[in-house]
Amino acid sequence: MKIAFVSGLYPPAIIGGAEIVLQTLAEGVRDRGHEVLVLTTKEGGDIERDRVNGVSVIRVPIKNIYWHGSKAPRKLWKKMIWHAMDSVNLRMSSIARDILKEERPDAMNVHVIEGWSAGVLAVGKSLGIPTVQVLHSANFMCPNSNMCRNERNCETQCISCKVLRVAHRSISNNADAVVGVSQFVLDRHLSAGFFARAKRRVAIHNVRNLNFADIGPLPKDASAERKFVFGFIGGISPVKGVGVLIDEFQSLGETNAELWIAGRGQPQYEAELKSRCSTSRIRFLGYQKQADFFPHVDALIVPSLCQDTLPTVIPEAFGFGLPVIGARRGGIPEMIKDGCNGRLFEPENQGELRTIMTRFLQGEEDLDGMRCAVKESASDYSNIGGWVDKYVRLNADLIASRGE
Repeated sequence: MKIAFVSGLYPPAIIGGAEIVLQTLAEGVRDRGHEVLVLTTKEGGDIERDRVNGVSVIRVPIKNIYWHGSKAPRKLWKKMIWHAMDSVNLRMSSIARDILKEERPDAMNVHVIEGWSAGVLAVGKSLGIPTVQVLHSANFMCPNSNMCRNERNCETQCISCKVLRVAHRSISNNADAVVGVSQFVLDRHLSAGFFARAKRRVAIHNVRNLNFADIGPLPKDASAERKFVFGFIGGISPVKGVGVLIDEFQSLGETNAELWIAGRGQPQYEAELKSRCSTSRIRFLGYQKQADFFPHVDALIVPSLCQDTLPTVIPEAFGFGLPVIGARRGGIPEMIKDGCNGRLFEPENQGELRTIMTRFLQGEEDLDGMRCAVKESASDYSNIGGWVDKYVRLNADLIASRGE
């Protein structure tokens, strides 16, 4: 079986978790003895054929006003033009058609459509290639991918999203199967009328290439004077709820606890958050490696305001034996079993997170029991072989049923 994976970026070009997930999947499928090809984009020049960890990669110069893999800041008007051109990019579709006709894969799996545009699904359909769309975000519905504006979740598409995604609902019908990396993101698209003709609709949680069994929690200082540490790690932005977290922590008053915030954000926003802190018990650590951060934290907090599809920081924390306090947003409740491996809260309910933190500090939560449950949860997200097999079976089933 030969599978072509299509995505806007592929390592070493990385701007998010989707690129890492795709690399893990492509290499896993290859290790199962199947032929793998990755179609991705690059900045300018000619089409390049590359090999990354033994996987064949074709990098196509993007036909747009800039390459989205660059981290250079862009003005709003340039972003708007870029997304308008990316909505249905016929030039990229033409290149994809030529490559797929030459390579003749048995199936095509599309991951992140940015750079190729949704039109690549129609290309697969026209060539008779069984096609799977994997949803890592709400990108089919929203160019910003998160359906969130001014720190508020959009229940439906706003006007700009409707304009820039006017063709995506009908184009989505070219997919033979659709996979959501969370049940939430899959249901959101299906309920909005996307992928109505997909024969297979399934949620497959992402896994991480970490050996959780070997990591385990490092020994913590057992001193009675040791402070209880709540932690946050990730991008520092308004939609990630860091401001809510700071306010709720400070409302605890005097307590034997600290809040450690690891990650980076826009300098102006970071300065604003720091100015709101009235206690030295809140520490901004900047970028931290997980192995340097998690062993010194007692509980992770994921206070997202936006509908996060499936934050990988949660299973990563599970791998270090940490219970997680997470917002009832997106796919977060699919990973956190309330009262078992962590706690869930509604970020818009002022005081709810503070109450949970207080219970942790006063010993009203069974932290030892949670840590035992966390180990079981971690194993669910470390079974890369089982995860790869789900995608292999899905593609094999589509190929076998072609023409039915």
